[in-house]
Amino acid sequence: MTDNRIEKVFGLVDCHSCYVSCERIFNARLIGKPVVVLSNNDGTVVARSDEVKAMGVKMGTPFFEIKHLVESGQIIPCSSNYALYQDISNRVTKVISQYVPSYEVYSIDESFIDLTGVNENLEKLCLEIKGQIYKQVGMPVGVGVGKTKTLAKLNNWASKQWKKKTGSVVVILDETRQNKLLAYADVGEVWGCGSRTQKRLELMGVTKAIDLARYDMKSLRQMFNVNIERTARELTGQVCFGLEESPEPKQNIASTRMFGKRVYELLELRQAVATYAAKAGVKLRKEGMLTSCLQVFIQTSRFDDVPYSNATIVGLESPSDDTRELIAAAQAGLTRIYRQGLPYAKAGIMLSQFTPKSGYIPDLFAKPERRNNDQLMTLIDSVNRLQGAGTLRFAIEPETSSWGMKREFLSPAYTTSWKELMKVRIE
Repeated sequence: MTDNRIEKVFGLVDCHSCYVSCERIFNARLIGKPVVVLSNNDGTVVARSDEVKAMGVKMGTPFFEIKHLVESGQIIPCSSNYALYQDISNRVTKVISQYVPSYEVYSIDESFIDLTGVNENLEKLCLEIKGQIYKQVGMPVGVGVGKTKTLAKLNNWASKQWKKKTGSVVVILDETRQNKLLAYADVGEVWGCGSRTQKRLELMGVTKAIDLARYDMKSLRQMFNVNIERTARELTGQVCFGLEESPEPKQNIASTRMFGKRVYELLELRQAVATYAAKAGVKLRKEGMLTSCLQVFIQTSRFDDVPYSNATIVGLESPSDDTRELIAAAQAGLTRIYRQGLPYAKAGIMLSQFTPKSGYIPDLFAKPERRNNDQLMTLIDSVNRLQGAGTLRFAIEPETSSWGMKREFLSPAYTTSWKELMKVRIE
């Protein structure tokens, strides 16, 4: 009896130095220069160009440790511009969707693609996808293709190691060639093997990816967990992880920020939690959910002489996705926990206890919904999506804030704000 099952083939499309590359799309002067992107409040390094990596600067390096390199002109800093990065990521995904039947957006800079049953030359196809992403979006990417998601991820890593030789595309479906790469790659390069797992594996004599593939599977499950066992099986070509086309709905939605400076006044805190509640409301509506529970928290720095941190939960009378209801609940919660005169460093909102909006029937005895609330929320979301965040906002949300994140090196909102569109001067 013959096995007529179609052999699965997965690919991984990965943006090269995603945040840095996003900045370079609109600022050609950054191309070929050492560039870092900093975290919230310009605290630490969260992205590095190849030139910075060659200088030995590590991920997570505090900004103050490289400030002398910035001041001397050896490194160019950029503050995180997450709206720009997400928009560029969405454009990359749109190009990918034109070439493959199904895909999974794994992170802002990575997407798995299903190439099962594709009858054309896979390397040629991947080179075309790579070329079109660069042509249409300006984002350099690498593509790895293998029999499982784990192998596709490892082959993508190989595409980065030998960019010039491979053209940033590595397709390996042959077992002999795949084993050569497994024998070369350290076990820490395997998807799912973090630094702690890597150290434990190395103590067991598992130093290369091929050692993990050849280890006793039952022992791996006993000593680690089922996911490590599945990862090892995937290295042998056995599919254990499929595309997550319908991920589980979120259990909570959070919107939190560190302040750019210490906040003392209640009014400023009210503005902050209202802004965060509004942002959480947008995320909630995107998920198609209603919330019954809102948590608000405020805290000072843990390094203060007398640190203070407190949170409270506010239940909504009936499930809602109306920003006005969320802001009102956030303000009520803040009143409970605010202490006057303290230097607050952070605040946040968390929504939970979700109910799918589709098919929801309100309680007969609950407070009636505000009139036309769905139409209003849809209008606000669509205008802000097209015209830029904050175009329409509630009165308590400030246009600009003194407590906002510290972002001294922020690039313009090239793609999400009409006011900041790039201007081309023709003479």
